[in-house]
Amino acid sequence: MIQTPEMTAFLLLIFLYAFMPGPAMLYSVGQTLSCGKRAGILSVIGLHLGGYFHVVLSAVCLSSAFVLSPMVFEAMKHLGAVYLIWLGITRIYKAQTQVWCEKQQSGCQHDSDQRVFVDGIIVDVLNPKAALFYLAFLPQFVSRDIGSDIWPQLLLLGIITNIVFSCADLLSVLLASRLRAALLLKHNAWIYLSKWAGSIFILLGLLAVIN
Repeated sequence: MIQTPEMTAFLLLIFLYAFMPGPAMLYSVGQTLSCGKRAGILSVIGLHLGGYFHVVLSAVCLSSAFVLSPMVFEAMKHLGAVYLIWLGITRIYKAQTQVWCEKQQSGCQHDSDQRVFVDGIIVDVLNPKAALFYLAFLPQFVSRDIGSDIWPQLLLLGIITNIVFSCADLLSVLLASRLRAALLLKHNAWIYLSKWAGSIFILLGLLAVIN
C-alpha cells in the first residue's frame, strides 16, 4: 500500500508537472483555437483515453519494451511525429482554401466530432515518451514492502496522473476558447487561427523527431 508521505509528494509533483505546457496541452489548445471549445474538449477526452493505454502498459510492465528495444521507441516516435505533421499540413491547407472560414462554426462539426476525438487518442497512443514517463516516474512512489503488489499501485498512480493531466489540459482549453472568441471579432481571424494551430502541430511533430 502506498504510504501517506509518498502519496503527498506524488500529488504535489504531478500537479506542478501537469500545468507545465507539453505536447498534449499544446495540441488541445491548437484544436481549440482552430475549431472551438467543443473540439478542444473532445481532443482532451481523446488524449485522456489514449493515456490509459500507457497507464495499463506501465502497470503490467510491458512499457519496458520501449527501454529494451530502441527500435520500438523510434518507430512509435516517428509514427507519432508524421501523424502530427500530417494533421498540421491538413489544417493549414483547409485554412488556405478558406473552407472553414466559409462554414464558420459548423465547419468543425462537419470535420466530425468523432474525427477530433479519434485524433486525440492516436496522438497520445503514438507518444512513446508518455510510456517512458509513467515507467520512470510512477515506480518512485510505490511501496516495496513484502507482500505488497506493485501493479495495482502503478495502476492507481497512473489513473490519478492521467486525470490530473487531463484537468490541466481542460483548463487550458477553456482559457484558449476565451482568447479565440476575442480574436474571432477581427476580420479573417478564423483563417489565421487555423494556420497557427496547424503550425503548432507541425512544430510538435518536428520536435518529436529532433528530441
